[in-house]
Amino acid sequence: MLQPLPSILSTGNPERSGDNEKHYLHNLLTDGVTTPVDSDVDAYELELPPWYDDAKFKKAQRYFKRNFFAMFVAKMCGLLVILAIPSILDVLVYTKQSSTAVTAYRRYVATIMHVLNWYYEDLVPDSPSWKSIAYVRRAHISTSKRSNSKLAGRIISQKDMAVTQFGFVGYIVLGYKKLGIAYRTEDMEAIVHFWRVIGYMIGIQDRYNLCTDRLSTTEQRMTQIQEQVLRPALVARKETFEEMGNALIDGLWCFNPFLDYDAFLFLTSRLTDVPGYHYWKEEHPSPGCETIYTKFTRYSRFVLYFLLLVHETLLNFIAFRWYFNSQMVLSRFLITYFPFLAIFKFGVRDAYVRILK
Repeated sequence: MLQPLPSILSTGNPERSGDNEKHYLHNLLTDGVTTPVDSDVDAYELELPPWYDDAKFKKAQRYFKRNFFAMFVAKMCGLLVILAIPSILDVLVYTKQSSTAVTAYRRYVATIMHVLNWYYEDLVPDSPSWKSIAYVRRAHISTSKRSNSKLAGRIISQKDMAVTQFGFVGYIVLGYKKLGIAYRTEDMEAIVHFWRVIGYMIGIQDRYNLCTDRLSTTEQRMTQIQEQVLRPALVARKETFEEMGNALIDGLWCFNPFLDYDAFLFLTSRLTDVPGYHYWKEEHPSPGCETIYTKFTRYSRFVLYFLLLVHETLLNFIAFRWYFNSQMVLSRFLITYFPFLAIFKFGVRDAYVRILK
């Protein structure tokens, strides 16, 4: 039986809100598994939620730009961790759109472009951001229908959507210290509101939405997902996880050539508190306890050390934060207009990825 975490709330009715959080994971893993994201592409009209706060939404966009590099790495780890969820992995394997380096490149670069649209564009009807969300929602419905007919009832469920939502924001909220994300409560509340809005607009029902109207309850929901869904899945990951994970990293190497599968799997597992994925001496559960990274190649160990150095030390300094953020801005420009690494690796035809065309 699932043992939800206790609720610790700072505002509102503690007893009532706490009861809701106790039942969140249970509802997600029961009703949420059988509830599809949407049943009909024409059965909804895209609209802002009634609780939308434009000031908070734009604050979140500014917050992302100030932490572009750190939040990008958080999302990379998020994309990797959700591959450990069998229901999500099976659908991705079925679609055959991310099982090789080139298909993974095209799929995940498109995903990055959609998300950056949300962070950079105003969320108003007919804007690139609005059209992007509408496209993603239609794509989920179409994929869910096809997998439902071909994979014996396997759908894209509300549970899958909430877990995927964690992939984009969960590590930002729970792992900001390890990632070097500059923290202020009001900024983190804004990023939670941002993803609550995005979740609502892509079809996540409020009762399954990982993000709530409070940072405290959002943290509780995310902690439950991390501890009782993602961590066990990473420990018992399927063989196809390795194939899909390697394809993801190999494909996105063209976006950032400083990517390594072993290093990013370690970083992801460490953010998820998976046993054995500790690095610094003070993290070791007992003296002399062996850690996974000792078995890595020299290059993987170097990439891992460099990532930890950047996130836990260098990003504390404004100059380094500006430098690494600027590198991400440059990477976005190059992957859009001159993806020379992808041209070299995959050829011109596959190198250029366009969305909303």
